[in-house]
Amino acid sequence: MAQRTALVTGGSTGIGGAITDRLLADGMNVYVVQRTEDEVVAAEHQLRLASRLVHLRIGAHDLSDAKQCARAVEACVAEFGALDVLVNNAGVTGAAAVDALGKFTDERIDQVIDVNLKAPLRLVREALPQLTGRGGVVVNIGSIAGRQAQADAAAYVASKAGLDGLTRALAYDLARLGVRVVCVAPGDVETETSRAAEYLADRAVAWGKVTPLRRPIVPTDVAATVAWVVSGEAGAVTGSTIYVDGGLTAY
Repeated sequence: MAQRTALVTGGSTGIGGAITDRLLADGMNVYVVQRTEDEVVAAEHQLRLASRLVHLRIGAHDLSDAKQCARAVEACVAEFGALDVLVNNAGVTGAAAVDALGKFTDERIDQVIDVNLKAPLRLVREALPQLTGRGGVVVNIGSIAGRQAQADAAAYVASKAGLDGLTRALAYDLARLGVRVVCVAPGDVETETSRAAEYLADRAVAWGKVTPLRRPIVPTDVAATVAWVVSGEAGAVTGSTIYVDGGLTAY
């Protein structure tokens, strides 16, 4: 079987970094998308590019720009000759996505919706010719915010709820082409962004629920779920949202 190739947006740190690591460990080529050239340089250090040069590439593409979504797919195919798995992980989150509604400018609203919701739709559109006929898989990284409201995060909640709906709609439309679409929705995952002091200060009052499993959710928990979703073992799974939240949405 030919080696499979994945495109992972925001794939250098946090949840995205864990997904990239896991897919590489599972023998896949991975094209990582970061927003700027500076982020690419940082990602090369973070992901130890030199030791993975054959199977890993990193490109700068601002996914709030429709043309850059197309170029990201083109670059991935140019590097590896194919695209089998699309992981829509990049998103505006943490402190950047939280503020009182009166302080949330049009620019910030556009940024959240453009990156969190429009970019995944555009990327699937651009990747579809590659995914079709190859047993392609799309994984949208959502959030429990798609199901449960969060304080002072209206744009973010709307974007993640939209991603849930987008997953179902695309799964229905693309099933006839042999393409599966699944949403993996983490809860409170311990990352540098989610543990930033300014974010914790804003969110502490809003966190009243306790995770039933009573253990931290870490990026590798999400990555393991993604690895299963894109494997043949999940061949009958499409249109679903899988919560990786320690049971937080169960009550």
